[in-house]
Amino acid sequence: MQYIFGIIIFLIGTALGSFISVIASRYNTGLPFLKGRSVCFSCNTQLSKKDLIPIFSFLSLGGRCRYCQSKIPAEVFITEILMGILAFFVASKAQIFNFQFSIFNLTYFFILLSIFAIILLISVYDLKHFIIPDSFLISLFVLSFLSIILNTSPIIHSFLSGIILATPFLLIFLISKGRWLGFGDVKYIAVLGFFLGFAQGLSAVVLAFWIGAAFSLTALFLKKIVPHINLPLLKNNLTIKSEIPFGPFLSLGIVISFCLSLDIFKIHELF
Repeated sequence: MQYIFGIIIFLIGTALGSFISVIASRYNTGLPFLKGRSVCFSCNTQLSKKDLIPIFSFLSLGGRCRYCQSKIPAEVFITEILMGILAFFVASKAQIFNFQFSIFNLTYFFILLSIFAIILLISVYDLKHFIIPDSFLISLFVLSFLSIILNTSPIIHSFLSGIILATPFLLIFLISKGRWLGFGDVKYIAVLGFFLGFAQGLSAVVLAFWIGAAFSLTALFLKKIVPHINLPLLKNNLTIKSEIPFGPFLSLGIVISFCLSLDIFKIHELF
C-alpha cells in the first residue's frame, strides 16, 4: 500500500512540476499561466490533453512536438521528475507515509510542498534568466511563516536567523557592487535562513558554496579537455570570470539541509 501511495505522491509532484515549467516560461512575458491552454512555443499549436501528461508525454513523443517536431526543452522533463522526487521527500518529512492524516499533517504537507515547489521554480527561473524575482521570494517567505507558525517555532529567532545569515553576503554585494554576488541571492539567503533557522540555514549556505565551487572547478576542467562541450547553468563559454547563477546551488543546499536536518557545525550542541 505504501508503494502505491508513494507513486501517487510522486505523480502529484510531477504534475506540479509541469505547472512550474509553465510559470517559468511565461512569467513576465504577459502570457497568463493560471488560465488558457498550453501551446507549442515553436508552432503555436494548442496542445491536447494527451500531450500534457507529465513525464509520459515527453517520453512517448521522443522529446519533440507532435505537430512541428521541434524539440521540447529537456528542462520540462527534468523539472517534472525533480518535483516528483521532492514531493516524495516532503511527504516523508510530513509523516504522510505513516498514514497520519490529521489536519496538522495534511496542512503541513501542502505548505511544505508549496515551499519546495517555489524553491524549484526559483532554480529553474534563475537558470533561464539569471535573476530571482521578488514575487517568488515573497511567496516563499509567506509560506515559510505559515510553516513556522504551524510548528510553533519562535518567530523572532527565525527573523534573526535570516538577518544574521544574509548580513555578510549583503556586505559582499555592496563591496563588490554586485560583481561577486547578486542582490537576489542575498535576499534568497535571508529567506532560507528564516525558513530553516540558523543552524540548518548556515549548513545550506555552506553546502551551496561547496557544491557551486565543485561544479565550477569540474566544469572548467572539462571545458579545458573538451572545448566544445555544452554545460548546464552557463550562458556563455565558460571562463574563470563566467557568470554562474547561484540560486540553484542555494536551492540544493536547502533541500539537503532540510531533508537531513543538517547541522554541519553542530551549533545546537553549543547551546
